[in-house]
Amino acid sequence: MKKILLSILLLTLPFSSVAQEAPAVEPLSAVITGPDEVPVGRTIVLDASASHGLGSSTQYTWYRGESNVPISRSVEAVFTPDQPGVVTMRLSISSMVNGRKQTVETTRSITVFDRKIVLIADSSIPLDKLNLHLVAAAEAGVYLRLLQPEESAIPLGVEESIFAMLSDESATLNGAEAIVLWTEGVKGLQALMRAVEGNPDKFEAIHNQTIVLITDRGLGTLARTAGGPFTVIQPHQILVTRKEAVNPLMSAGDIESFIAELTQRDIDFFVVDKSTTGIRPWNVLSSLVNFMLTHGVSSQTVTLLLMLPLIATILAFFKQVIGITTFGLYTPSIVALSFLALGWELGLMFLLFILITGYATRQFMKRWRLLYIPKVAIILTVVSLTLLALLGIGAYKDITLSGDTIFVLLIMSTLSESFLTVKAEEGWKAAIFGIGETVMAALICVFIVQLSFLQSLILAYPELILITIVINIFLGKWTGLRLVEYFRFREVFKHLQEE
Repeated sequence: MKKILLSILLLTLPFSSVAQEAPAVEPLSAVITGPDEVPVGRTIVLDASASHGLGSSTQYTWYRGESNVPISRSVEAVFTPDQPGVVTMRLSISSMVNGRKQTVETTRSITVFDRKIVLIADSSIPLDKLNLHLVAAAEAGVYLRLLQPEESAIPLGVEESIFAMLSDESATLNGAEAIVLWTEGVKGLQALMRAVEGNPDKFEAIHNQTIVLITDRGLGTLARTAGGPFTVIQPHQILVTRKEAVNPLMSAGDIESFIAELTQRDIDFFVVDKSTTGIRPWNVLSSLVNFMLTHGVSSQTVTLLLMLPLIATILAFFKQVIGITTFGLYTPSIVALSFLALGWELGLMFLLFILITGYATRQFMKRWRLLYIPKVAIILTVVSLTLLALLGIGAYKDITLSGDTIFVLLIMSTLSESFLTVKAEEGWKAAIFGIGETVMAALICVFIVQLSFLQSLILAYPELILITIVINIFLGKWTGLRLVEYFRFREVFKHLQEE
C-alpha cells in the first residue's frame, strides 16, 4: 500500500522536481575577427578564436574565395594580398558536440587597396551625390571609404554625431592617403580632433597626412578657424577648397599632383600648415579661442559664448530703438541661447512645459500660504524634475543633449518665475504680452545668429565681438523716441500738428 501511495505522489509532482532539465547547448557558430581593409602587400592575421559552441577535436580550415585548397589549418590564418580588390576568406570549423560531428562555415570580405581616401560628410550632403563620388573613385582605382552619420535632432549636435561615428569606426582612418571632411564649417574637423586626441592609434593614423576641408563658404575664414585643430592633429597640411576638388583628388596620383591639378583647373584652395598657425598681435583673441577648442572645450560651448554678446546687442536695439517690452535683457538672452542650442521647435516645447509646470505648481501651493522665496524654490524644483522627465523622453527618442545645453535649460527655467511674478502683480494680459514679446525677440535673435556664415565668421574672427561694445555705446546715448511710441502717441502727434 505504501508503494502505491508513493507512486501516486511521484506522478503528481512537477517533472522539474523529479529530474532537472538538461542545460541548453550553444549551437556551433564560426566567427572571423580581423581587419576589413588592408593595403596591397600588408600582412594581416584572421582569427577564429571567437567562435561559439565548440566541442572536442575541433578542426579549422581556411580557404581563399571558392578555392578548395586550404591556406591554413590552425585557429589563425595569415594573409598577404598582392593585388587590389575584394577578397573573400572562407572558414570551415568541424567539432564533436554531444558525441556528434558538426561542421559550419562562414565568410569575411576584405577590401584590398592601393590608395585609400576617407570621406566624412554630414547629413546635409545628398546621398546620391556621394554615390557619384564612389563611382568616380572606383573608376580611378581608389578605395573611397564613405562615412556619414545620421541627421542630428538638434542644430548644434552635428559635431557630436560625427564624433560618435568616428569613435565607433576605430580603424577606418588607418592607411588613408587623405581625409576629406565635407561638413558645415569646422564641425567635422572639431569632431576629428576630439576623436584623435588621447588616442595614440588614431593619432598615428593621420599624423603627417593631408586633410581636405570642403566648403562653400569663405576659404580664408574657415582656414583661420582650422588653425587650432591643426596644432592638435598635427597633419602635414590642411587644404581648404571647394567640392569641385573631390574628383581631382581621386584621379591624382599623390597630393603634390592634386595641388598642381587644382592650380591648373583654377579651383580655389587655401593651405593651412605650420607657417600659417602662429600667434600674431592682431589675433590674440583668435588664438585664445583656438586654445579652448584644442583643450577639451567643445565648439558648441564656444559658439554659444561668442553669440551671447551679439544676442544681447540685438535685444538692446529692440528695447532701446524699437521699444519692445521683454522680461529684462538676461531672460530673453538665455531663451535665445536655448533655442540656438536645441532648435526653436524643441526649445518652444521645453519653454511651454516649463511655464505650464510652474503655473500648475503655484496654483497647487495656494492652499499652503507659503512665503515667496520658499515657494519659488519649490517651483524651480518641480520644473527641474519636469526637465529631467523630458530629457528621459528625449533619450528614449535618441535625442541626447550635451552638458552645456542642459545648463542653459536649467537657467531658462527661471523664466517661469518672471512670468508668474508679472501675472500676480499685473494680471494675465501683461504676463502673456511679456512672454510673447520675449519669445518673439529670442526667435528673431536665433534666426540672425543661426546663419552658418555668421557663426563661421565669429569663430574665425572673434575680435569682431568687440564691435558690439561700440554699438552699445551708441545705443546708450540714444535719446529719441522709440518706434512703438510713434504709434502709441500718434493721436498726440496729430493734435500737435493741427495746432
